[in-house]
Amino acid sequence: MKFSLLFFFNFLLIFTSCTDPNKDEDLKKRELTLINKEQEFAAKQKDYEELKMMRDSLQSLSDTTLVAKVPEKILGRWNGKMICTESNCSDYVIGDLRNDIWEFKTDSVKITNKSGGERWYSLQVIGSELRINSDIEPLNNNKTEIILQLPTENSDRMKGNREIVRENCTSKFSVDLEKIKK
Repeated sequence: MKFSLLFFFNFLLIFTSCTDPNKDEDLKKRELTLINKEQEFAAKQKDYEELKMMRDSLQSLSDTTLVAKVPEKILGRWNGKMICTESNCSDYVIGDLRNDIWEFKTDSVKITNKSGGERWYSLQVIGSELRINSDIEPLNNNKTEIILQLPTENSDRMKGNREIVRENCTSKFSVDLEKIKK
């Protein structure tokens, strides 16, 4: 009998220690915290997968946007006429006219002004456009972008726009080029 009473007492002691309400509450809190962390991780993983898909689509887009070779017809010297159409810079006034010589190479353009000053620009053919860009010049923070429409087969003229962006202002020009006959 003593043994059964002792066994019953030990069983009761063990049973009551397993049902500690604080431990149950702590366990529930830990479980909720774990569930929240799992949900946060799943959201981050979803964002990561979306970013990877966007990166891959951008890479495939750049692969499909082929930069074409400069047509033979473009190569050579052109008379350039630029008229300022919009400006908030003190150097240019709407209606200003500039005449330059443009010399197209396979990957660059040299623009020579009346006084003999030369500037080199990078050149790309994308679709039916010539895109001409200057790198930002370290001394004066100028950036130039010129977009010209490729001429048709029987035309020796190109038209487009030029935008000069400086630190405080922007000037826009219409550009008209005519091929110099040899």
